[in-house]
Amino acid sequence: MHSKLKIQTAFIMVFVLSFILSGSAIAKPEHGKKFKDWTVACEKLPKSGKEICNLFQNVTNDKGKVVMQVAVGYPPGKTTPQALITLPLGVMLPPGLEFKGGTAKAVRVPFTVCVKNGCVAGIELKPEIIKGMKAGEKGSVKFAASAKQVIEVPVSLKGFTAGFKSLK
Repeated sequence: MHSKLKIQTAFIMVFVLSFILSGSAIAKPEHGKKFKDWTVACEKLPKSGKEICNLFQNVTNDKGKVVMQVAVGYPPGKTTPQALITLPLGVMLPPGLEFKGGTAKAVRVPFTVCVKNGCVAGIELKPEIIKGMKAGEKGSVKFAASAKQVIEVPVSLKGFTAGFKSLK
């Protein structure tokens, strides 16, 4: 990967690799462009050299450490967007996570893979979820860190609508 932004994490690699076997790349938005709390990241696919772009947000704790990343994009050759949510290692895998996109109804999402930088859950963003994300100012991700500790992490939706529009 040819990452120039320090805020990008291994999630971008997971995002790209998860769609590498798909068809053609999407149109090219501007790499590094910020839309309030969201940023566009573009990477070239290793085999084809085609570029894939997504919109992401890193959520940090009070010490500035990234505790979650949410990325939204169109897998190559697909017309339905997908969100990938990366949480730190140590989350309880069986319950998955609960994603609430703004005014949309919360949905349960299973974890698909854990890599050295965290565990990833992917969800197809159906029209009602996108509509809720565009209409709301904040969303959230709930997950279990232990059998007795459920954590809810806020996700800002400021800039999501404009950023998402730039991906098409």
